[in-house]
Amino acid sequence: HVEAERMRREKLNQRFYALRAVVPNVSKMDKASLLGDAISYINELRSKLQALETDKELLQSQVESLKEASEAGSSRSLPHRLVATAEHELNAMNGHGRSAGVEIDVKLLGMEAMIRIQCQRRNHPAARLMDTFKDLDLELYYASVSVVKDLMILQATVKMSSFGYTQEQLSS
Repeated sequence: HVEAERMRREKLNQRFYALRAVVPNVSKMDKASLLGDAISYINELRSKLQALETDKELLQSQVESLKEASEAGSSRSLPHRLVATAEHELNAMNGHGRSAGVEIDVKLLGMEAMIRIQCQRRNHPAARLMDTFKDLDLELYYASVSVVKDLMILQATVKMSSFGYTQEQLSS
């Protein structure tokens, strides 16, 4: 009977060691504190999960509304107007449209985008790009403009507002 009790305690201690390894920020090394910290950590994870599920539902509803708007062919919806504005501004950057030497590279990182544009230095492309960012409600974090002869390279890092654009939308 004593051996069975020793085995039970050893098994329980092994489980406490495993729990201590999983729970971050254990305040004290005693078992009661460990259990309290584990409960706090589980509750924190639950609240994070609920927040993420709420964000997921919001994003899904935005995606559904965008799908419905695009299926209905509504050119009056906000995203379509913003993309049309971006296309107009970017096409006007060199006066000839994208086919005349405008190279646009967009990389999305969550709600941030890194944009690189290479174009001819005509019609103030940097100012037009900043106006486009403003029209699209993009918050500018970083901008760089380099000029080599008649070629301009614009690099920008922007944060998207509540509406997330796709890489294709930002490229156009």
